[in-house]
Amino acid sequence: MRVLTTFALALVCAGSLAGQSEGIFPFDYRLVELDNGFKAYLIKAGAPGQIAYVSIVRTGSRDEVEAGKSGFAHFFEHMMFRGTDKYPNYDLITSQMGASRNAFTGNDLTVYYLVASSEYLEQIVDLESDRFRNLNYDEPGFRTEAGAILGEYMQGALSPGRWLDERVRSLAYDRHTYGHTTIGYEADVRAMPEGYDYSLSFYRRFYRPENVVLVLSGDFDYDEAEQLIRQHYDAWEAGYVPPNITAEPRQRGTRRQTVRYPGRTLPVLSINYKAPAWSDTNKMAVATEVLGEVAFGPNSAIYRKLVIDEQRVQYLGAGFGLARDPALVSISTMVVNPDDVEAVEREIQDAVEQARETLVDERMLNDTKSAMKYGFLMGLETAQNVGFAMISYVINTGGIEAVDEYYRTLDSITPEDIREAARTYLIDSSKTVVLMVQEGGE
Repeated sequence: MRVLTTFALALVCAGSLAGQSEGIFPFDYRLVELDNGFKAYLIKAGAPGQIAYVSIVRTGSRDEVEAGKSGFAHFFEHMMFRGTDKYPNYDLITSQMGASRNAFTGNDLTVYYLVASSEYLEQIVDLESDRFRNLNYDEPGFRTEAGAILGEYMQGALSPGRWLDERVRSLAYDRHTYGHTTIGYEADVRAMPEGYDYSLSFYRRFYRPENVVLVLSGDFDYDEAEQLIRQHYDAWEAGYVPPNITAEPRQRGTRRQTVRYPGRTLPVLSINYKAPAWSDTNKMAVATEVLGEVAFGPNSAIYRKLVIDEQRVQYLGAGFGLARDPALVSISTMVVNPDDVEAVEREIQDAVEQARETLVDERMLNDTKSAMKYGFLMGLETAQNVGFAMISYVINTGGIEAVDEYYRTLDSITPEDIREAARTYLIDSSKTVVLMVQEGGE
């Protein structure tokens, strides 16, 4: 702990010298805002001679509101590497730079990133702005990529985690688009090769400057970077219109289902509750994230009992990270003995009731908040880490300014706040329980 704290304090001190006198974020940065709504955060951080260029699109599977069109956000994660008239071979160009580049899609986001030598900054700005403005592909190329995505879908179809996730979402959601996974429904993926015209409209709707935020972190000159960004992104035409996403209606009672996995598995129990949307200022939202750690994390009483002392479960996990819209928080476990599933669920329910009725130990709460804070700081060691650490703030708020406000709110969380969050959200009327067992088992 001494090494961790010393490193974190060094970061804070370095940030203070750079002009960040308040808050946890330790690095100086510059915000560049264009008239078309595009924003770029320029953060001086990381190793000398390296940059990370992280383009964050505030669109994910959440935005797929049209029936039969799930999976297109993930589809564009693939298509954005197809090239443009100016740069028809994206892979070759980035390979010649020696750049590490990739992308990923989630419920609320699609992210593209490159990590390269600082000397390639001008070329990277030109390359990335060009594909965001001028992506070009024909129908045969579209069909080829759509076929590859179907292959990806089928390859992962029997992954236990995705298989279970699909069934949890299906049971828990009635109307919100969080009801489908990022890769989409199988029927929609199979129909995707016929959606060429729709794909072009998707690109025109969502890949607009108001819906994309750039985080450039690493070793560069502020003025040069700003000049390049203005030069290459200023002509990007605005026009983003947010989709009309249907809110999930209030759940009125516990939902429960046993599903039979067509492969080998020990019983997996997934217990889920409807939670609030992410917020940097709402104490109940931040307290809910902390609640998962103190009630079900590695230092919790139930974790020590079930995982360490009695070894009745292979793992016990708490997924209490919040999303852009109200989503699920979950407690999941793999039970060693199938006959012990009901007893393990009672143990988890007892822990839930204890969280609702008893104040968490203040020392444990303070240790948890410190671990969250210094875990964040310790994750800022490279330019790529810094860029990635900003993603959730950009997705949820449109910028990185919420970092400091989030940790100020975290500092203010009390045992009473943790109990109130449990009483508000860990309730039977919003609970969805899915037990996954091996097909043919009891």
